[in-house]
Amino acid sequence: MSSLQQRLKLRHISVVLEIARCGSLQKAAEALMVSHSAISKALAEVEAITGAQLFERTSSGMRPTILGEALVRHGYLIASDVQRAEAELDALRVGDMGTLSIGVFFPLNWWEVLADCVAEFRTRSPRIRLNVREDSMEALLERLDQDLVDIVIGRLASGFGGDQYTQEPLRDDHPLFVARQGHPLTQKPVVLEDLLGFPWVLPEQPNIIRQQLEFAVRDMGLRFGTDVISSQVSPLTFRLASKSDTLVLASQCIAEELHVLYRLQPVLCELPLHIGPLVAVTRSDKPLSRAASTFLQQLKDTMNARRSTPG
Repeated sequence: MSSLQQRLKLRHISVVLEIARCGSLQKAAEALMVSHSAISKALAEVEAITGAQLFERTSSGMRPTILGEALVRHGYLIASDVQRAEAELDALRVGDMGTLSIGVFFPLNWWEVLADCVAEFRTRSPRIRLNVREDSMEALLERLDQDLVDIVIGRLASGFGGDQYTQEPLRDDHPLFVARQGHPLTQKPVVLEDLLGFPWVLPEQPNIIRQQLEFAVRDMGLRFGTDVISSQVSPLTFRLASKSDTLVLASQCIAEELHVLYRLQPVLCELPLHIGPLVAVTRSDKPLSRAASTFLQQLKDTMNARRSTPG
């Protein structure tokens, strides 16, 4: 066991995180409800243990050094693990069987398979506390890195993630534009250039798919459209598309649901995007909890049941 493992305590981590957050020893002391001298002593202990200066004084307050930034980054993960452990222990004490936090990529809100899976999981595992968060892939992966979610269900750019994540393929899926019934772009196959004459709804930046679309348009020597609404997909954007010529970037896996709910149809254009299949993303440096493994198996079972159902 290393010296750091033997000597560094949770209270040291709390002190480092509060100083980084507050930018001042006095404010950190107030936040932790201890004296200024206690904070100074704890910081001195941490710096002695690590053998490095962790903060420097600037005109704007205390700022982490390069080594301090590294400890702060890992400190947030440690603090998150402790909070998750506390929540799971609390759940077990009252008879629950643990906790599970799922991150869902925004367009998949309308994916019926996922809704069915959550419903079946709740039926089969009622004693697991389930939390579902919907957001962009960028935000969800950041929360996964911070250990704030266990699984992210979504889509990654081809080759993204490397050894940092474990990716469980779920199904093939492609981004596509959808439009109202009778829209001229739904009547026959078209090319990307034909889409530029209509308003678009695209995810706000930073977004990998939007970046690829912008690069593709510019590589063709064309000007990217100025009539663009930046928004995550929502009932509002789909209703806008159903009542106008607006094109909304959506996902192939929800096309059927969008047709039923909003009478939207796919635009018959093959988009020049390099995006992988739908995947369940987890951290490669942490083993899956029993609850996470159970949920992933339930999702696979639900998809297999759908594939074997006629029609």
